[in-house]
Amino acid sequence: MEAKILIPLMSALIGAIIGALSSIITISIQQKSQSKRDKMKLASEMAENDRKFSHELAKERGKPYTLLPVSIFQHYHFEILTALEKGNVKASDIEKITRKNQELINALDGNK
Repeated sequence: MEAKILIPLMSALIGAIIGALSSIITISIQQKSQSKRDKMKLASEMAENDRKFSHELAKERGKPYTLLPVSIFQHYHFEILTALEKGNVKASDIEKITRKNQELINALDGNK
């Protein structure tokens, strides 16, 4: 074939490949972002329910109590969901998440 025919065909093919790749990359980025938003929303809902349950339980006991900020609950549930997402959650993973959460609680209290 002549160069007059091959060059435009190759240019069109390369342009189509670049267009398809950019579309695939954009969709992939959007899906990852949406997944993170969904996980944060689920963690927020779980945190809200957990905090509400903790409040009701403490109230039933009839003793003075301090309710932790919702961010502590949200951090815990977000980390749990992240561990579940990775799969094969072990007891050591839960212990690590609990330790990290306790560090946050201690930081709020000013304890080390």
